[in-house]
Amino acid sequence: MLSRRFSVPVPPQLRTLWRTSPILGTQSKTLGEARARYALRNNRPPPPKYDEWFRWAKSKGCLIDEYEQVRRDFEPFYQIAEGNRTHFREMVWKGVNLISGDERPVGLANITIHDGQVHVQNDRTYWDNEWRDRLRRFAHVLPDMEVLLNGNDEPRVVFDTTSLDARRKATDVRDVEPFTIKPKYTDKWFREQSGCSLWTGEAGFGSSLAEDVGFIASASSSGFTTDLWPMLSFTKISPCFSDILFPSQYHYAGSWYTGNIKGWDHTPWAAKQPKLYWRGSSNGGHIIGQNYRTFPRFRLVPIARAHPTLIDAQITNFWGSHCTYECESGPIEQEFDIGEQHKRPREAVFGYKYVLDLDGNTFSGRYLGLLKSGSLVFKSTAFTEYFSDWLKPYEHYIPVKVDLSDLVERVQWAIDNDVEARRIQQQGKRFAEEVITDQQNDCYFAAVLLEWARLLRMVEE
Repeated sequence: MLSRRFSVPVPPQLRTLWRTSPILGTQSKTLGEARARYALRNNRPPPPKYDEWFRWAKSKGCLIDEYEQVRRDFEPFYQIAEGNRTHFREMVWKGVNLISGDERPVGLANITIHDGQVHVQNDRTYWDNEWRDRLRRFAHVLPDMEVLLNGNDEPRVVFDTTSLDARRKATDVRDVEPFTIKPKYTDKWFREQSGCSLWTGEAGFGSSLAEDVGFIASASSSGFTTDLWPMLSFTKISPCFSDILFPSQYHYAGSWYTGNIKGWDHTPWAAKQPKLYWRGSSNGGHIIGQNYRTFPRFRLVPIARAHPTLIDAQITNFWGSHCTYECESGPIEQEFDIGEQHKRPREAVFGYKYVLDLDGNTFSGRYLGLLKSGSLVFKSTAFTEYFSDWLKPYEHYIPVKVDLSDLVERVQWAIDNDVEARRIQQQGKRFAEEVITDQQNDCYFAAVLLEWARLLRMVEE
């Protein structure tokens, strides 16, 4: 029965992968179990309306216990509340007033939830309508609240909670015009911010964020604050940023912005090309002089040219709006052979065993779609997404350093170890399809908002 899905028999090593993702079987079965586990992990009882959330999340087949990222994101605010129970509310109302003012920062929105009704105030982002529609699906399990959301793909709250004096600074609001800081040379600016110089997400020595991450080197979209604000965002780089993560529209299969690939992969694994495939735009940051050469997508092209039997990668269009200072687009486009002649439909990934998920201005937004594609995903990123705890390197995908220095050897490993590569691909696909569903996105979003609402109303407890 299993082998009918393939033109060749399924190896015994892969047959167990057709079972349900293991994480689903470890979740709390009863409300009592869920409340006990929450209290143990968070050192506090669950927030108001948690019982309603539990019953609803169970009905949607969601994870119940695995919300460590939520705990990490909110813990600084809970620690502040130990000495000042009104601080969170005060910051939220400052944000509401800021967003509704005449000089309001670009890309922020506030949402009001009242008696199960959802209203997006002061519409300012691409996502306002989608947020409204998403929230209406589970507003019935939420308390009343005001919420601040960042509509940029990039994080905004530049605050290192791990620094020695972070707790003192956390309640000291210093920015005169928050969410409006727009340095011309972001590499120099970030080097002066705590936690923003070195990324330690890889084993061994850390990587220079300013040299290896395009967003840090020359952010294409900014508007930062250096105070600790409660703000929901799609992504962040830790410990440089302290935004609170929630699912973006790129993570919803039902969204117009989804990275999902239409159609079904009918190409047997054995018939796919044993090469790494990537197509994308020149996103990566504002080009100033020669800095673009350090952007991930511009790094990739020379590597692909040097190893044509292993990697098929092309930049398909050049973002002229990023060609800002000391920049001529023509020579860059010519050097990197950028053009529409290299464009392929999304379904082209079906013809390759390996695909690359690579940062642009921020996280790529394609990750979940690529995991579901039938190809083995190689992922290079400095960004954290809300599900980053759940998807494990070497179990669901192959990690690649942010400077791509190990990309070639990783691809060669996959070619030399086909059965193991296939096993990782199958596990990643199964996890993305079974666990990170639109329903799970809603459950995570709701779990975030329960914590937000408790902090907002803590003065009343």
